[in-house]
Amino acid sequence: MIVSSTILNTQFGDFKVAYHEVGKNFCVSLSCGDIHRPGSIIRLHSSCLFSEALHSIDCDCDLQLSKAMEIIAKESQGVVIYLYQEGRGLGLANKIKAMEIQRIKHMDTVDAFKSLHFDLDPRRYGIAIKALKELGVNEHIRLITNNPRKRKQLEKGGFIVDGKVGITYPVNKIVREYLKSKREKLGHEIEEKFLSERFKLPFSR
Repeated sequence: MIVSSTILNTQFGDFKVAYHEVGKNFCVSLSCGDIHRPGSIIRLHSSCLFSEALHSIDCDCDLQLSKAMEIIAKESQGVVIYLYQEGRGLGLANKIKAMEIQRIKHMDTVDAFKSLHFDLDPRRYGIAIKALKELGVNEHIRLITNNPRKRKQLEKGGFIVDGKVGITYPVNKIVREYLKSKREKLGHEIEEKFLSERFKLPFSR
């Protein structure tokens, strides 16, 4: 159920923000424009404290969120569902443990989580699907994602994915390696050209 909502003024434009709660689970939606007609752009986004609030350059989560909001505001039709699923749903403490393993043993993100004997991506998107339906989002949607698991769960939830909206942004060397491991070991649909040296940030290291 929608517990509360208001208008959020952002650098990209105005969004309607709503807090959704189902039992002990909750998420936040950011919607813009007429989402009742076909073709809304949807982004299911898992929280990343380090990137989004503490300016870490070890992943591209903040870039994904910003680009999604920018595109949705520009087209004036879409929703970001913000999910509190740190560390691919394994929690902040376990995420920090995996990061320390990466640092000490020079593992990639996938192998580090695997070494802790966790499922590689246990996230579920039931509450996101319920939130989209509460908002009245038309069943015909477009997605901002490179994760095929998100598409499958949305389709199981009754949505028809009519296409994928691509986003590009510069990334540093660390993020390129991070994205390569997600493509090769988690099946994320990331184009090779996206990982080229062309997409380099000024603070690359």
